[in-house]
Amino acid sequence: MIRIIDIHISYKEKENIINALRGVSLDINEGDYTALIGPAGSGKSTLLGAIAGVISPDKGDIFLNKYRLNKLSRRKCAFVRAQFYGIIFQFSELINRFTIEENLYFAWYAAHKRKNIEEYKNRLTYLINMLKIDNILSVYPTKLSGGQMQKAAIARALIKDSSIILADEPSGDLDPENIELLKALFLEENSRGKTIFLVTHDMQLAFDAKTIYEFKDGKIHGIVKHD
Repeated sequence: MIRIIDIHISYKEKENIINALRGVSLDINEGDYTALIGPAGSGKSTLLGAIAGVISPDKGDIFLNKYRLNKLSRRKCAFVRAQFYGIIFQFSELINRFTIEENLYFAWYAAHKRKNIEEYKNRLTYLINMLKIDNILSVYPTKLSGGQMQKAAIARALIKDSSIILADEPSGDLDPENIELLKALFLEENSRGKTIFLVTHDMQLAFDAKTIYEFKDGKIHGIVKHD
């Protein structure tokens, strides 16, 4: 379970203080599929970064199960993040000197170390089928289109088979056909018990979430959908 309690985050931009988050509280339970929808600059990505433990709030607390993320050391927070999260960032985070399959294998190995290689192969086959990425596995990231790179980054985040998926505008470079593939993947992952937290401006992508919150000006402004 993720519990966010009255978090505030601000930062300085030139001579101005930007209040990115203004007292956000939210519970995300195991198996939830939750989406936050709002315009660019509303603070959605800042909230996801705080949940991931890469941005520390000025005020408030963030709990992941027994861990109080904002009170952990950087090293411990990185350990917890690697253990529980598969994170789809807005930018690919791929390593250019490795092929896509090498990127996927290294991400899996970093999470699982000595686990049976068959588990990796099974997960890879599943993602190949869901995302239609068989034609890019031997390609280097610099040779990919924006949409191909986005799908590779999604696969890299999900290859670990983590219990929680955090997705930050994952459809930004995808065409309508590939957005449908991503929607099907999220629904399948959720049906397998994965917790999904999605931030996006795209209502088409968010539509399948069980709970959708409207987010603007650093706050949750209401519930758009709740099943």
